[in-house]
Amino acid sequence: MKATRSEMNRRAMLLTAAGALTAPALAACGATPGAAKPAAASGELVFMDWGDIANTPTEVVVKNFQEKFPNIKLQVDPTPADYETKMRALVAAGTPDDIHRINDDYVRSYAAGKLLTDLFPYIRRDKLKREDFFPTVYDFPIFENKYWAWGVGNNPRLFFVNLTLFNNMGVKPPVFDTWDPPGWTWEDMIDAAKKLTKDFGTDSAQFGVSIYDDTGFEETFLQTFGVADGIYSKETNPQRWTMASPEGIGALQQVIDLTCVHRVQRPYDYRQSSSTLFQQGKLGMQFNTVGYANTLARNVKDFDWDIAPVPKKAKRVTEGSLIVYCVPKDAQHPDAAWQLLNYMGGEEAGQVFAEQRAFIPTRVAAAQTYFKAKPGEKPAHLNVAVEANKVAVNVHYAEGTERARQIYRPAFAKTAYVCQESLKTTVESVRTAIDGALNGKV
Repeated sequence: MKATRSEMNRRAMLLTAAGALTAPALAACGATPGAAKPAAASGELVFMDWGDIANTPTEVVVKNFQEKFPNIKLQVDPTPADYETKMRALVAAGTPDDIHRINDDYVRSYAAGKLLTDLFPYIRRDKLKREDFFPTVYDFPIFENKYWAWGVGNNPRLFFVNLTLFNNMGVKPPVFDTWDPPGWTWEDMIDAAKKLTKDFGTDSAQFGVSIYDDTGFEETFLQTFGVADGIYSKETNPQRWTMASPEGIGALQQVIDLTCVHRVQRPYDYRQSSSTLFQQGKLGMQFNTVGYANTLARNVKDFDWDIAPVPKKAKRVTEGSLIVYCVPKDAQHPDAAWQLLNYMGGEEAGQVFAEQRAFIPTRVAAAQTYFKAKPGEKPAHLNVAVEANKVAVNVHYAEGTERARQIYRPAFAKTAYVCQESLKTTVESVRTAIDGALNGKV
């Protein structure tokens, strides 16, 4: 017999449709195109998230869902502390919740262990069409011809630009109306960063750029520089650490050289974070997800800012941060779980996520219609993020990639990122361990 939730000693918050939200926020926004209306499911649905959804767009979406399907009782199980350990324990014990928020990095390892529900039968039943979704989100969970999770949106990475600092320093800011404009190359970015940087090496420094403190830079700039497979090879039997190729090492070394050679990038171990520096007006360009715009809109009042495309080398691409949920194979109410997930990926929910700029919703129509700046609102060029999402890339995750990352990232942080040795030297020191991790030997 499965343990009860009280026996598992976990908190649960019962949400009802009678929430204290405004009528416009809860208003229905039209039927989801391309999807047949599913039959109403019954029973209590339990939804585990790694944070408290109170006062978030997710809470609005959940309450809208409950208004639409009042026969479904819904519990939200907020688990902000040690979420991954708890989720793994519940799934392994056969006592999971019906829906779990899942780190996109780990979907493949759960899938390989056959611990999740294949969602393809629901997708086919409801006649969902791939062309209605952004490919980087829709295609991500597919493994061995099964569909292991459901992405409701993505946060692609771009450059955040301090327009006031650019203008004060006499530098033309890289503001464009499209994701892939003519120009704005890697070399253009370095040139601008040099002009913006002052007093490098001091406590009062002003930096031109900060890239490599956001881990998404790895996949983004490997592919930007022409390493087609990014960090890991697409094939997985065996999987190769393509970051360690001569081209991969050369690409990431150029990012590191922004600090160690050009002296324009915030040092990896600098006393203040990139976010702090940018909000203080001491950083010209910051690489971050588009969701960071909400933080800046709240906190930055003293200067003008916007978003810009990633600078181009061989091509212009970016990695995003996917917002993904799964239905464990031992979920007690998989039909009701899918009903909520399908709603969260629909245009009605997409409007809420987009208008509150939580992330770019997975439905192309919802993103193009609702993820945009109002007159006078910052950043003005949110459309650039939507265009970026159309060409965003994903890491080729496999069973061993999580372990591989646990090996190479700390090694890079201790040496190459702080200018103690070349990236090539550090790569060679961990290559054997990485190869073993990727192929089940570590």
